[in-house]
Amino acid sequence: MNTGQTLITIAAMAMLSSTILNVSRNSLTTSLSMSETKYKILAVSLANTIIEEASSKSFDEKTTENNIVTNSSDLSTILKSDAGENLRKLFDDFDDYNKYEETTDADSTYDYATMNISCSVKYVDPFTSLDSVNYNTWHKRITVTVNSPYFNEGKENITLSKIISHYYFR
Repeated sequence: MNTGQTLITIAAMAMLSSTILNVSRNSLTTSLSMSETKYKILAVSLANTIIEEASSKSFDEKTTENNIVTNSSDLSTILKSDAGENLRKLFDDFDDYNKYEETTDADSTYDYATMNISCSVKYVDPFTSLDSVNYNTWHKRITVTVNSPYFNEGKENITLSKIISHYYFR
């Protein structure tokens, strides 16, 4: 084999090596992206589950057991769970989810999927703004935030919100 053939062989080997490296890099990037997407879908599902669960409860502690409240100032001023409601399954009204936190580490169903969930419930006045207000209204917004080390190496959060309203009929 002469020098020209040797150079062509070396160039071909370099091109083949470069192609193999690019294919491997693309495969790893796609795999990482697919895994991250899988965890984000799980996070959206967890957040949506909590929102739907909270929405199925009474609007306020004062409206549990079909009590009728006709003035928004009679609603709870402090949004939190009551004494004895330290587990999610014991919550009986929407604002019990305020400051609720949970992690999936303790649940074996979510092996290798560490998710940290936190909830916030605030009064909102949709006639002025969807930001929180410091007075009672007939509208509350729940915000559920899920973060995980699997979302862009822990730098991203998944946040879902929903506004629930209470109506009474005269």
